[in-house]
Amino acid sequence: MSALPEDVYTEPPDIDPVTLRNLGPLAPLAGVWEGTGVDHHPVRDGGADDAYVERMELQPIDPQPNGPQLLYGLRYHVHINKPGESLTFHDQVGYWLWEPATRTVFQTIAIPRAQVAMAMGRAEPDARRFTLRAALGSRTSGICSGPFLDEAFRTLEYAITIAVNDDGTFSYEQDTVLQITGRSEPFHHTDRNTLHKVAEPTPNPVAR
Repeated sequence: MSALPEDVYTEPPDIDPVTLRNLGPLAPLAGVWEGTGVDHHPVRDGGADDAYVERMELQPIDPQPNGPQLLYGLRYHVHINKPGESLTFHDQVGYWLWEPATRTVFQTIAIPRAQVAMAMGRAEPDARRFTLRAALGSRTSGICSGPFLDEAFRTLEYAITIAVNDDGTFSYEQDTVLQITGRSEPFHHTDRNTLHKVAEPTPNPVAR
């Protein structure tokens, strides 16, 4: 990241109110998506694979200035079930954010298992593939878990790679590195999916 400017209070003078024009590498992700992926997760005797059905909604938010810093982004909600089951398997909310000035992508993550995180990575505005990372203990791209998860399934690292495909889909590969109580080696909890767009995004409020 670049050094702080002398003035950390004054917002940029000309902010484009249309978020969909300013999302950089996140632009192809805006909308509503569905797909069936594969989850590799820990079990008592090692690891196991399960299929999952995913719906992901990514909607533009209004521009977000922090003084001179300017962020454009997508509010997202991920909802996952196992095939044929109605009980929620995974739920996740947060924001994908693009900072044009530094060509930085952020992902904030909150899941209802008492865990939050923020991952960060660099990308060109027209990038079709990019990776974000978070690590336990980082002040700027870190991970925070409640007492049970921190003791039993401590998350050491998180990485997600997004790939925008030529057929209009996008794919992700996600690796969450866990230190599980009673095991000497870290476990790689992985998820991967290819998502198909089922609805276009709704413009951000100020642009409607």
